[in-house]
Amino acid sequence: MSDKQTPQTEAPEQAPTPLRRPRRWRVFFGALALAFALLLALLGWISASPAGFAWALHGASRLSGGLFSVGAVDGALWQGFSLRDVRVRSAGDDVDIESLKLDWHPAELWRGRLDIDRLALGHVRVQSRPKPEEKPAPLEAPRSLALPLKVRVGELSLASLTLEPAHVSLYRLQAGYDYDGARHRLKLQRLDTPWGGVNAGLELAAASPFPLSGQLAAQGELEQVAVKARLRLAGDLLKPAFSGQMDGKGVSVELSGALRPFDANPFNRLARLDARVGNINPQSLMPAWPQGRLSFAVFAEPDAGQRVKGGLTLINTEPGALSAHKLPLSLLVGEFRADEKALELYGSHAETAGGRVDLSGELKPGAIKLAADLSKVSLRQLHEAAPDETIGGRVTVEGAPAAPRVAAQLKGGQLRADALVELTEGKQPALLLKKLELGAGGGAVSVNGKLGLAGRQLFELNGALSHADPSKLQPKLPKGDLNATLKMAGQLAEPMEVGAKLQFAPSKLSGAPLSGNASVLLDARRLKQLLMDIRLADNRLQANGSYGVAGDKLKLAINAPNLSLLGPGFAGTVQGQGELAGVPKAPLLNAKLQADRLKLPGGVALQSLQFAGNVKADQASPFQLSLDVAALQAGGVRAEQLHARASGTRARHSLQLDGRFRVDELNYALQLAASGGLAERGGWQGSVQKLDLTGKPGLSLLAPAALQIGADGMVKLGATRLALLGGSLNVADFTRQASGALSSRGSARGVKLSELGPLLKLPLEQNLQFDADWGLSPSGQGQLAVWRSGGDVQLPQGKGRPVPLGLKTARVDLDLGGRRLAFKLNLDSRFAQAQGQGSLPWNGGHIDGRTPLSGALRASLPALSSLAELSGPGLELGGQLQASLELSGPLAAPQALGQIRGEQLKFADRRTGIALGDGNLLARIDGRRLTLQQLRFVSGKGDVTASGTLDLSDDLPDARVKVALQSFSVFDRPGRRLVVSGQSELAFVGGKLSLSGRIRADQGRIGLPKMGAPDLGGDVVVVGRPAPEPSAFASMPLTVALDLDLGDRFRFTGQGLDVELSGMVHVSANPGEAPAAKGQVKVVKGRYKAYGQDLDITFGAITFNGPLDNPLLNVQAKRRLSPVGAGVEVSGSVAAPKVRLISDEPMAEKDRLAWLVLGRPASGDRDNNDLAASAGMMLAGSINDRIGLFDDLGVSSRKEKTLANGTVSPAEQVVTVGRQLTRELYLGYEYGISSADQAVKLAYQLSKGWSVILRAGTAMSAESRYTLRFD
Repeated sequence: MSDKQTPQTEAPEQAPTPLRRPRRWRVFFGALALAFALLLALLGWISASPAGFAWALHGASRLSGGLFSVGAVDGALWQGFSLRDVRVRSAGDDVDIESLKLDWHPAELWRGRLDIDRLALGHVRVQSRPKPEEKPAPLEAPRSLALPLKVRVGELSLASLTLEPAHVSLYRLQAGYDYDGARHRLKLQRLDTPWGGVNAGLELAAASPFPLSGQLAAQGELEQVAVKARLRLAGDLLKPAFSGQMDGKGVSVELSGALRPFDANPFNRLARLDARVGNINPQSLMPAWPQGRLSFAVFAEPDAGQRVKGGLTLINTEPGALSAHKLPLSLLVGEFRADEKALELYGSHAETAGGRVDLSGELKPGAIKLAADLSKVSLRQLHEAAPDETIGGRVTVEGAPAAPRVAAQLKGGQLRADALVELTEGKQPALLLKKLELGAGGGAVSVNGKLGLAGRQLFELNGALSHADPSKLQPKLPKGDLNATLKMAGQLAEPMEVGAKLQFAPSKLSGAPLSGNASVLLDARRLKQLLMDIRLADNRLQANGSYGVAGDKLKLAINAPNLSLLGPGFAGTVQGQGELAGVPKAPLLNAKLQADRLKLPGGVALQSLQFAGNVKADQASPFQLSLDVAALQAGGVRAEQLHARASGTRARHSLQLDGRFRVDELNYALQLAASGGLAERGGWQGSVQKLDLTGKPGLSLLAPAALQIGADGMVKLGATRLALLGGSLNVADFTRQASGALSSRGSARGVKLSELGPLLKLPLEQNLQFDADWGLSPSGQGQLAVWRSGGDVQLPQGKGRPVPLGLKTARVDLDLGGRRLAFKLNLDSRFAQAQGQGSLPWNGGHIDGRTPLSGALRASLPALSSLAELSGPGLELGGQLQASLELSGPLAAPQALGQIRGEQLKFADRRTGIALGDGNLLARIDGRRLTLQQLRFVSGKGDVTASGTLDLSDDLPDARVKVALQSFSVFDRPGRRLVVSGQSELAFVGGKLSLSGRIRADQGRIGLPKMGAPDLGGDVVVVGRPAPEPSAFASMPLTVALDLDLGDRFRFTGQGLDVELSGMVHVSANPGEAPAAKGQVKVVKGRYKAYGQDLDITFGAITFNGPLDNPLLNVQAKRRLSPVGAGVEVSGSVAAPKVRLISDEPMAEKDRLAWLVLGRPASGDRDNNDLAASAGMMLAGSINDRIGLFDDLGVSSRKEKTLANGTVSPAEQVVTVGRQLTRELYLGYEYGISSADQAVKLAYQLSKGWSVILRAGTAMSAESRYTLRFD
């Protein structure tokens, strides 16, 4: 095999290296996916985790450049969150939100629905800044109001909203919102305003023409009078219609109209307006407005589609002067027409200040032409300080709106005025006072001038007095003849500079010659020049020089031996001279001043004043100041003497102040000693060695305290210890910066509240002591704690001894943060416990009555039985009460919202037998309205329930309570039991009490005491004994409309009666009238004990048809088992009753009396004896009726009898004492007066004429008696 060379094949060409671009793309997309994943992870971390959400918000705060900030963050976006101290800044508004809390369901977003359970905002404050005025764009009707998502906000709440600088505050908003894709529904459950509460409902369609419906209800106060208002909306958004009314005590408002808010013609946007307001005070709407009592009517409607016409009528029934903060207008009537070209007034006039003002004119975009013609207008009725003159004349306003011209020509009896004022336009606008001439009698004042309104605001003023008499303008001013000229000029813009010159021509004041001149030139930093030399008789005032910079010197001198020439209110003498130099931070002074018997207007007076001062420039130079005042009177303060001394050098001197003074009937003595020096840069630094204020309350400095006062207003006090209010006050430090920021630390121990007794009158007796700690930093953060350290409060208990409250804990804690003031309250005593907490917006330290309050209060009375000491003897209380309240609204008038609960309540009165138990209470407090939702008590086998309302929004409370009784045991005790059922209503409205309803007695037994102690008549006055205080209900207007049904089981016992009653009476009463009744009560059965005998009532009826205390009587009562039916008949009225003896058979009156009292007839010679015995029986029976021990007590005659054994029992008088055990069985005791025989008698009545009698005693006997009568 030959080696055949195989040709070497050429190696295949190597494939080119693949491009790396696909790998770079994979890296790019991988990095992009990683970045996207990281972004998703970041978003998930931010939205789902609390830490991420807080990081995002704080990061946004740092990046916003101060436009947004947030404090504490809690929760996450997808889980619900809460924020605190949120602040948002914009070009026009600053918004501060105390807190924000959101609870929602983010998963609902996937279903196209925004579902929010709760959005709660705390205190919100909006501070608006001035914005450049922009012409508002015309409104355009929306095409649709549909939202991209369905929305539900279950609860939207806002603690408060404060709008500044408008000074508008709203409180406690509670609302809900729902959008279902077709309609918007807003439900405003509550909104509190300074005038009252508001609730509203609004429904608006999302599609054109946007039909709407809604109503708004408001309930509040105007001038402490409760009012209610209602506003209704109808139609659609393109043409809404409204109507409403407001009613209150003497106040009424009616309003109706329609709008076209999107009409191109602004004068066609009002379709109709008709408003009537009656008896309203404008000051109740805005405190800055004057008072009045206004009733007015306004109407307006389109006229020919291009303009509006309307009218106004206003009546003020309580006009008054402006000085009394009243409206001096009694009537205003006018009509107007308005379109795009002009507003025209016609037929308009006003009656004011006893005169009349006719108004006319028109307002156009380029011109004004208005005129007012005055007739008989009283200046004194406009303002009490004005002259007593009536004026008339004309006032006109004409020209362009930007440059009007005002002219006035007015004239009265001695007064006259002529004025012309113009406003110029251009680059240098100015106010020109071309003429102002005032005349009074023969005198006149003329003034003219100019004030620039731009740039440097240059001004000049020229005036002249010619024979002017001040008394013509105001009688309290002195009479005079003043002639002078005045020139003023300068600029008001910074740097301000003013120059003035006053020159008197020969003049008189209070009959004395007046002359002189004065000129002044000053700027914002310095009094450049003051030259003055004015003389009034011997009184002279002089000044010459300048003051403000180094080298200036000002000399002053006064010599006024007769200040009374200045007019009423002035008296005394003043003499003094002085020289002032240096600069305000380090003044140089050498002066003396003396005043004697000085009186000044405003009630300021003093007996004498002496001042001397000598302060040099050098730090080592003498420093001498002294002030002595005697008998100073200023308002309610009278200082008997006051002495002040300063001596030493500028660098080191001592200060002393002592005095005795009286403030509102309280005497005080003050002693102050300090030492220190004036710093070269201004200010004072030293220490206070002594400070004693004796009196009540007083204080005393226990150790020297360092004090520094800066030239810029800074005050710094070192460690200070004071004895104050019976305790001690320890101030570690106190600093007030020049900016007003405060910082301090300290404590108080053993402070006694009773030491404030002269200034603070407390209604309760107490000996409380308090301790306190505080700390405040310049940044506005700090704490204050005040707590009781000892003592107690004594609670009054009627006429008994006071009961101690048993106070264990009383503590208040304040925590001041940067923007809010939080507080806590804790109170614990043996009767009750209370805990509270809340907050106030701090707003840089500004807190007033409008500051919104947010808080909560929890109170409990765990054992009402502990109040037994306060309730008095005979009463028993039990159960527990709890109250849970939320506080909101303005600090000056906080509103409470919450519930009061009571469980296992018990009330028992052992004196009356009233026993209420197993009680439950549920009440709701809403502002000044208490709703009694349920009050239930169990008594016996039944219960009583009550519900109603108590409204305290008016001066007088308004209460309505409904009471339902079901087999309710009013009282249950031996001899007294009453079970009732029925319905009643008790109302107290407008100071009048009314009672109505129907009450039925299911079962009753009322027993009166057998005998009571006699009472003195109402016309008897016991010397030395205080008169009883009248009951609060004695003079209260009472209206009664009550049906009383006695049922069929009502028993009454007492005063000899033992009866069962039935019937119904309607009781009525009106204020100022005696109670009246209508109806009849019948006696079903019963007996009456009289004359020592038991009388069976055979018929009884009491008929009411007039006064309640004087019904008609028709009663018959007969002696039990009397053979002749002897008894008594009572007829007539209670005021004039008629009583006669009756019997079934005709007989003489003496026989009826004998049968009634003795049980036998009066006959023969024994008539007189029988009558005597009857009288004795009646007397004994009357006594026994009062005592109530026996049914039979008296003296009777016993006939002569022959006994079975032949013994003769002679006739004699017998004393009888007995008791009727049942209707048939009688047990008694007999004693013979002559024979001294005694026997116990037992009698049983078998029938009307047959009885069986057994006796056991001195002699034993038994008899059966059957009586037949033939008379």
